[in-house]
Amino acid sequence: MVLNGKRQSDLVRICQELIRRPSPSGKEREVATFIADTMRSIGYDEVSIDLYGNVIGRQFFATPGKRLLLESQMDHIDPGTLTDWSYYPYGAFIKDGCIYGRGASDQKGCLAAMILAGAELKNNFYNKLKGELVVAGTVFQERFEGVASRTVASAFPPDFVVLGEATELKIKRGQRGRAEIVIETQGRMTHSSNPEFGSNAADAMISILSSIHQSYSPSFKPFFGENILVLTTLRTYPDLGTGLVPEICRAIFDLRVFPDDTPESVVRKFKGLIERAKDSLRGIKVKIFISETEDRTYTGASIRGTHFARAWALPEESDYLKRALRAVETLGMEGGVSDSPGFGTNGCYYAGELGIPTIVFGPSGRRLVHSIDEYIEINDLFLAFQGYEGIAKEVLT
Repeated sequence: MVLNGKRQSDLVRICQELIRRPSPSGKEREVATFIADTMRSIGYDEVSIDLYGNVIGRQFFATPGKRLLLESQMDHIDPGTLTDWSYYPYGAFIKDGCIYGRGASDQKGCLAAMILAGAELKNNFYNKLKGELVVAGTVFQERFEGVASRTVASAFPPDFVVLGEATELKIKRGQRGRAEIVIETQGRMTHSSNPEFGSNAADAMISILSSIHQSYSPSFKPFFGENILVLTTLRTYPDLGTGLVPEICRAIFDLRVFPDDTPESVVRKFKGLIERAKDSLRGIKVKIFISETEDRTYTGASIRGTHFARAWALPEESDYLKRALRAVETLGMEGGVSDSPGFGTNGCYYAGELGIPTIVFGPSGRRLVHSIDEYIEINDLFLAFQGYEGIAKEVLT
């Protein structure tokens, strides 16, 4: 359904108000309160905030049926240096048909469109639809892919999922997974004027990195592409003081993984990669593990996640995918189904772990995500609304 003038203004306003409320991971309280209040004011049947601080709105239709979940994150990355921006990143200024601000494309535009789509579906199609629509704004997605979604799925297990993400209004049917692997060498600290009295953890790490560089060759799988490996962090400890042979050196790698990879298989792979360096590691202890992070949400709840996000793909012959595609094509969108995997999303949990049919769909494009002068085109915002509404109508009939 095409939005009338008032509802178009409402959608733009909701998007602007989301952007105007800074919500880095762990500090989503203000935006969560706004979302809950907005859902109540526009007629959601039930609105709640769970243990982690996710906001969940529910709409029930005339007859029993399936449950469709529309989900987008509430948090965003830091805007960086404010003076690099042409517009204040939390100002939500409009220029040339675009709304500027941190999170505009990732993913507050998606979330605004989902929120209003939920209200309009209830207002206009209550008697024609079956089952239930759940719209969720989740916390900590930038830090812990899939972790916050666990409480959403536990409370309201979905039959189908649509995740908001910048896909240029194309349907993404899967994603490469991601593993963050830590290699830590531990030697014996001593003064650098007498290195023979210690064991240099940094020298050992150089041997390990050289072994990995010589041994690792990315493999390729159709749709997913290559399982590329990137060194992202390299540090020694102690990191203060002078004249020290380091006791510990830590390297962190980002590895893109395939559906058949597991945390255990990734660690085994890395143990094999450093085999060439074993003669250089006498007196050195080596640890290899998938990294974990623990933090607290704005509600005070502890949230902990292992940095391993499973890869997933919805089969091309999936009936759910065909319905979603039919919905966006009926609306005149030319995007179709993307032939490449998408960004990391909470789909690693819904599809990768639970096996729930999941797609990713939203306005804007990759180049704007996490960028300076991030923006969303207002016309794309309207089309995203139509897309979410259309997919819900196809799935819940």
